[in-house]
Amino acid sequence: MLQEIHDKAKGWIAYVIVGFIAIPFTLFGISSYLGGSNSLVAATVNGEDIPVQQVQNDVLQQRQRLTQMFGGKLPPGFSDETIKKQALEQIVTTTLLRQLAKENGFRASNQEVFKVIAEIPAFQKDGKFDNATYELLLASQRRTKAGFQRAIRDDITNQQLPEALRESAFLPIAEVKRLAMLQNQTRDFETYTIKKDAFKSEVKVTDEEKKAYYDKNLSRFMTLDKVKLSYIELNQSDLAKDVDVTEDALKAYYDENADRYIVPGQRKVAHILVKPDYEKDGQEAEKKAKEKADALYKQITDGTKTFEELAASDSDDKFSAKKSGEIGMIAKGDMGPLFEKAAFSLEKGKISSPVKTEAGIEIIKVLDLTETKQKTFDEVKAQVEKAYRSEKAEKLFLDQSDKLQTLAFENESSLDAAADAIGKKVQTSDWISKGAIPVKKGLLSSPKIQKAAFSDDVLNAGKNSELLEISPDTVVVVRLQEHQPPKQKPFADVSDEIEKILSNQKMRKLVLEKGEQVLKALKDTGSWTALKTVGASQDQVKKYQGLKRTDTKVDRSILEKVFQMQKPEAGKEVFGNVVLPVGDYVLIGLSAVKEGEAKFDKELQDRFSRILAAREQDAMMKALRDSADVKLFPENIQ
Repeated sequence: MLQEIHDKAKGWIAYVIVGFIAIPFTLFGISSYLGGSNSLVAATVNGEDIPVQQVQNDVLQQRQRLTQMFGGKLPPGFSDETIKKQALEQIVTTTLLRQLAKENGFRASNQEVFKVIAEIPAFQKDGKFDNATYELLLASQRRTKAGFQRAIRDDITNQQLPEALRESAFLPIAEVKRLAMLQNQTRDFETYTIKKDAFKSEVKVTDEEKKAYYDKNLSRFMTLDKVKLSYIELNQSDLAKDVDVTEDALKAYYDENADRYIVPGQRKVAHILVKPDYEKDGQEAEKKAKEKADALYKQITDGTKTFEELAASDSDDKFSAKKSGEIGMIAKGDMGPLFEKAAFSLEKGKISSPVKTEAGIEIIKVLDLTETKQKTFDEVKAQVEKAYRSEKAEKLFLDQSDKLQTLAFENESSLDAAADAIGKKVQTSDWISKGAIPVKKGLLSSPKIQKAAFSDDVLNAGKNSELLEISPDTVVVVRLQEHQPPKQKPFADVSDEIEKILSNQKMRKLVLEKGEQVLKALKDTGSWTALKTVGASQDQVKKYQGLKRTDTKVDRSILEKVFQMQKPEAGKEVFGNVVLPVGDYVLIGLSAVKEGEAKFDKELQDRFSRILAAREQDAMMKALRDSADVKLFPENIQ
């Protein structure tokens, strides 16, 4: 049963299942540890007690997930106290939502609850919900169906209010047009760049200045901390090469996994698309689109016009209209689920009535089709062998990873026992410098290895590292072989480097002074003639016309500054500046602002509606929390 759960439950669903199943074990253990007492509470929310066990369970699950994800340790920035605080706050939020949902009459229906349960992979057989598996799994975890369904119902109910809030958030068409106008706005401007390097000849750095800088910044001129490592690498791909393969084993694997080697059926389809015109028809857009599609469909069924004629003349998909509505061959997964449901329910030559799809209202015709076909063993033998090797190697990889981790921990002063147990050799790295960007990419360039190499356990205590997951199919254990601590670099070795630093500082200062001087002159005169103060002419000014916010013709920092500047009066320029990261000083003259087209954009409306909904949700939760009577008792949480 546990293997079946492992095989079927993937992604976020796996965490949901593990969370629900883990509750009895966790509560049982805590209850025993605390002597079965139920008196301690972690918080009270509007008079409702939150038992310590409930928060403790979340703390344990969160800690377990994080340590699994980060190689047995909590990630940086996370401590037990942080996890406790987050779990406690989450329980309070969930409780407030539940109370508010109950107060406003929200409740998940039986149909919604059973739909969620039926879609949980651990309760399925052959891709379908199996009641016997469901009951057996719950019974094995000492859970009742009623209790499990109640937990699912509470979770769905708690989401109904935020979901309702999200769906009620919208941006009026007038505001969408205004946003579109701003997004499509263009600006005309001119630039002149005062180069930092133009002042190179004016800059001199003396030996005294360099020595003074060196003495004042000794810590900047140290060699890097370096280590050489001994390590064991375990790679699943290498294990796959050594898997024993026989013809009988491959045939048996093929038979067990025959559904993997199916050529899915396809449909050659054509369509007539009627897009809702939200800009023109507003809330009535979908209704009017449906009425138009119904009228077209009636012409087809009456024989007034053919499907092909209407597809060419009336479809809003102008690309397919040129081919009488033909899209081409599609398989499941190529189109949206609504379109596919309609297309794959039709027989060859049949035409659907108007249906709502992801694109609008569509009339679909199936021109041709191919049936689902099972590939023979001989056709897919190479694929079968690859999958067979991969599956066997995965199991071997898990077993050997466990051995490597256990023996490296039990024999922390050597890697030999772990290497012998999994048939690997202990390898030696080149020098690895702390904080340096690796010259060569590869296993030892992984940030996880560098972090482990310079950890206190490996560097100072001389222990083996934890098992490091470099990628899903590669793990490594490292230990220190040799250490070269940082040491002071002689002044002579860094003299040239210091000269570059000081020269750069002086040039930046000069270019900034000159830039500010010219900018003042530009603002005073309102003309680029002020460039003569730096020996330049107006001919060297670059002109840009009709640039949008997303343009890539100029540096991003220049464009951002241009769109921050105030709109100039007619016939005049507004001047500003920006200093580029390289130190160049860019003078900007904004000459014109042209508003974009105020056109309705459904995608823009949806995007900003989601942003608006998120803000409203945050505001609702803040108001809910501010008005609630909440008392926290984190000291009661173990």
